[in-house]
Amino acid sequence: MTQVERVAYEGWEHCIRIENGQVALVVTTDVGPRIVDFRRTDGENVFFLDETATGTTGGDEWELYGGHRLWHGPESDSRTYQPDNEPVEADLTDQGCRLVQPVEDETGVQKTIEIEMADDGPAVEITHELTNEGVWSVELAPWAISVCKPGGTAVVPFPDGDPDELLPDRSLVFWPRTDVSDERIHYVDDHVLVEQADGPEFKIGANALDGWTAYVNDGQAFVKTFEYDPEATYPDRGASVEVFMLDFMLELETLGPLVELAPGETTSHTERWHLFEDVAEPEDGADASSIAPE
Repeated sequence: MTQVERVAYEGWEHCIRIENGQVALVVTTDVGPRIVDFRRTDGENVFFLDETATGTTGGDEWELYGGHRLWHGPESDSRTYQPDNEPVEADLTDQGCRLVQPVEDETGVQKTIEIEMADDGPAVEITHELTNEGVWSVELAPWAISVCKPGGTAVVPFPDGDPDELLPDRSLVFWPRTDVSDERIHYVDDHVLVEQADGPEFKIGANALDGWTAYVNDGQAFVKTFEYDPEATYPDRGASVEVFMLDFMLELETLGPLVELAPGETTSHTERWHLFEDVAEPEDGADASSIAPE
């Protein structure tokens, strides 16, 4: 049975813990909306937390913090890096909570994250909402970003295509600071593996038609699933999954379609998180395929 309680966590006095006996999740309401902890009830947090910012609030500069956050893409300095350093409203529910950020002054966009944990099983549903509270339409895409601890391997699946098809069915995009020959990226049967390790900044994106991606670290697989819309247009040259990496962390990101959001309208993007135990680091296509959700 799911339990929801108010707690303090890592210096933040106002947090909410949600657990069902198999997995536990913590959000802070002092900043955000941010999910700062996700783990098996007897395990370690899968997320990276920035020790220099954990427990702090306020300030005019955007902070990494770590954990899981909501942005709206495509990325740009003027709208993406809006500070989320102030308290958020929180409504508790039987299965989780709903977090609502004040409207961003610069963009007129309001961010909401709603969390609903399963009564049993290592699973939770995260719904991300963007509402246009401004006075003109804006084109954007919901962008769900999980900042994971270092040392693991990200899995980006490609579709298992029809070999008789004459048209392309997959794409892989690279950001300007990414070396396409980087030894941390591995191409295996219908999957791309990204090994988190020391090296230069790295980012790729893919049109993950099957609607999932994963990060395997220390014997656990953090799997995110979502609905892919084959008729929609996605940002960043069609990417629905992106992987960004620095020396100390790896971001596992999924995106919803680009939409023209009129004043007063809301768009949403839902991820379903799973946390599986006893999963070896994938080395080939068979290993990667075994992680795919049923």
